[in-house]
Amino acid sequence: MGKVTIYHDKEAFEQEIATLVWKQKLFMYIDVVSRDSAPNELLAVVRGYANDGSWYSNGKTYSSYRHAFAAIGAAVDAVNPQHSPLSDEWIS
Repeated sequence: MGKVTIYHDKEAFEQEIATLVWKQKLFMYIDVVSRDSAPNELLAVVRGYANDGSWYSNGKTYSSYRHAFAAIGAAVDAVNPQHSPLSDEWIS
């Protein structure tokens, strides 16, 4: 992946996840990435549905993939509560 711009905006991150859950396209748009300036810090990110060039993070950094994916799972759980908690699957 080449360099991309990531907007650290929790509201936009959550809104994009809600849109993707509704469109049933979530898994093609989420990822956990490291930062060039701090390779030991991971970001949970979602690619914008309407604008492919925009990526959003929840504004937090993580030290493990497990916790970053749990953050994505928690955001999905918030908009899709009728399913089993995804965040618990990554933490336990």
